[in-house]
Amino acid sequence: MHPIAPIPPKNRSATKALCQHTLLEFHGCDAAILGRVQTIRQRVLEAVTAAQGTIVKPVFHEFSPWGVSGVVVIAESHVTIHTWPEHGYAAVDIFSCSRKLRHAVVRETLRRSLGAGSVTAQRLSRGLIPAPQRTGAGKAKAT
Repeated sequence: MHPIAPIPPKNRSATKALCQHTLLEFHGCDAAILGRVQTIRQRVLEAVTAAQGTIVKPVFHEFSPWGVSGVVVIAESHVTIHTWPEHGYAAVDIFSCSRKLRHAVVRETLRRSLGAGSVTAQRLSRGLIPAPQRTGAGKAKAT
């Protein structure tokens, strides 16, 4: 399993990230779990709650003949899942603009509850904005 770590901007002192976006790939999952909309809904909500997310609204849909997609809108932003039971695969995105949401807890909770054999993760810093330029006695330089 790969650790989740931020990908630093080239010049950290010159930028600030407004958000973190974690992309998760779950392989070798239990196909029976991945195909049930109510089970996926319950497990994603449990993962968000365990990670200290504030749930605003969940929306989940079951496709025919198989697969589930869902989004949980949270005060911190959102968590999404898309499943392919026929391949034992699930893709999860965690997007948050708050350090309160613990991305690694979402990953580990879902890894266990989906029965995943392996998980890969990539974490991106999003909304990179320039930090204010400092001049003299700590005042921001006008641009």
